[in-house]
Amino acid sequence: MFFIGIGLLILGLISGIVGGIWGLVQAFAEGTLWGAAYLLIPFAFVIFYMANWSQRQIRKNFILILVGLILSLSGSAVLGDYINNKFVVDAANIPDNSNISNKSENTTEKTEAIAAIYDPFREGINAATKAAELAQVANTQAEWNEVAITWHQALVLMKEVPESHPQYEAAKNRIDLYRNNREIANKKSET
Repeated sequence: MFFIGIGLLILGLISGIVGGIWGLVQAFAEGTLWGAAYLLIPFAFVIFYMANWSQRQIRKNFILILVGLILSLSGSAVLGDYINNKFVVDAANIPDNSNISNKSENTTEKTEAIAAIYDPFREGINAATKAAELAQVANTQAEWNEVAITWHQALVLMKEVPESHPQYEAAKNRIDLYRNNREIANKKSET
């Protein structure tokens, strides 16, 4: 579906661009004023096509632009459907919270249910891993800036780890390390 959507979108864009350029050439062929209006005034091309509809080449060009628009919209719809199906969280993967009670003895169950949905420690480790990988290949100021931003994200995530988390002590130990790594990356991004 992805490649069909991309193909339709690209084909539609090419058709629209070719039709637009061809229409511009036709407008200048009718006169400099038509060409300038076609190029500079929004929707003047519609008036140009209506005024010159009797010419067969003008009708063909208008149909080419219309086909390009339809193909682009179809490709966008297919891609939108693909993205919606691919990246929207499936409700079946979210734990059912109906069995979690509000009693204090079930605090561990609540923490586990929340951790199953969002684990700042795991996300922080992922961000730190990404930052370390980026740092291995960073050469430019922009690349070092991205490394610094990623270390900052890892740092913020580690600060979000609650005391009840089993990796709380490990998270506390990593905060200073991530802060130092962020500062190093910041210095390298400034040079």
